[in-house]
Amino acid sequence: MSIISHHEALHGFERDTYSGDPATERANMSYGILHGAFFHMATAFSDPYAIIPLFLAGITDSRALIGLVVSLVEATGVFPQLPVARRLLQNPNRAKPLMLTGVWTRCAVWGGIAAATLLLPLKSSWIPFLFIGLITLYSLGGGLAVLPLRRVISETIPPSRRSSFFGGRLVAGGLLAVLAGLIVKQVLGNGALVWPRNYGILFFSSFVALALAYTAMSRLTFPRIGNPIQPPDPPAFRKVLAGILRDYPVLKRLIAVRLLGGGLPLALPFLTLYATQELNLSLGWIGLFIAAQKSGFILSNLAWIPLGNRRGTRPVIFSGFILATLGLGLFFLANTGPALAVAFALTGGASSALIVGFNGYILELGTPENRPLLFALEGTLLMPLYFMPFLGGYLADTFGTRPLIGLGIVLLVAGLAATCTLCEPRNGGGACGSPEK
Repeated sequence: MSIISHHEALHGFERDTYSGDPATERANMSYGILHGAFFHMATAFSDPYAIIPLFLAGITDSRALIGLVVSLVEATGVFPQLPVARRLLQNPNRAKPLMLTGVWTRCAVWGGIAAATLLLPLKSSWIPFLFIGLITLYSLGGGLAVLPLRRVISETIPPSRRSSFFGGRLVAGGLLAVLAGLIVKQVLGNGALVWPRNYGILFFSSFVALALAYTAMSRLTFPRIGNPIQPPDPPAFRKVLAGILRDYPVLKRLIAVRLLGGGLPLALPFLTLYATQELNLSLGWIGLFIAAQKSGFILSNLAWIPLGNRRGTRPVIFSGFILATLGLGLFFLANTGPALAVAFALTGGASSALIVGFNGYILELGTPENRPLLFALEGTLLMPLYFMPFLGGYLADTFGTRPLIGLGIVLLVAGLAATCTLCEPRNGGGACGSPEK
């Protein structure tokens, strides 16, 4: 039975149709690429897996607490997604107001973080509380904005140009992120700047880049949809979600593979701490590590895009697991800055492959009507994945960083094997689930 048959309200939620307006397409391509470019730059200045753990190390020695904060950055944004999906069923024209509310809240929050770290007294006890509270609000804003953004892309960028759209965002963003990494090197390598003022400069730079990104994002044009529909009541909505799990049996295997891929975020937040605190490398290396990671992220797309187009999304996921395993393996063996830079480049390439592969897998698995619900449901079921940094911090406190890296490698190898159990959606068949079954 088709997922559409669970409730007529799913019709019209997200039709994978181009609006037909070339001017809108051109404008949204340009603004979308600008948004992606500056957003990646902003993330490089405040990377949750590289910069934020180092900043938090000025507050606490507990890796578990550091991991918990990183987990909050990732996990909190999941909570609004199912309510937003149901809201957009009721009124699709609320998409842009919801997106703008989310993104400008995020921008204001990061401005508050920058102000606190730059202006409060150096030893102020308010800094950690303000940071944790504001970073949680930042993540919630992302949960409001993500589904509307996916919607406007699907409605105004034709499928034939989406590879160019996403590739343009990644390449332009990666180049700016490399530039940001070099700035990070100068700031953190400057011994005259003390904690938290050095990180305050980075956070302010992130705020400025976010403001540019969200200005471009605000210019996106959303086609207006008439005749808003009444969504299903909560019990019926739950039946719709249960129907997705029944009609797409591969989704549970996909969740298992993604959870095993958690071997990377299990260790990743603690690798810059490992380099600076256990291998005694200077903070100046951190900017080079970020530049190396972003370079790996960019250059690897030269392989992932044609591989995905020709062979499908499963080989891209498989390749991501291989690079992640090699990257963590090199971290386990290396003890010099250049070797660690290579390891960071490998993890950057792995992250890019897993993003491209997993996102593409869902897009090919679903239908235009149920893709937003597939994304929201997947995000909800993946909640344990977002707390991998917290688990990693606890394990690092208890056993040390090297055993933590070893465990991450074991999980990734298991994920590599589990990837072989996934069907290739492009080939169809009952193993993936079919809207016609």
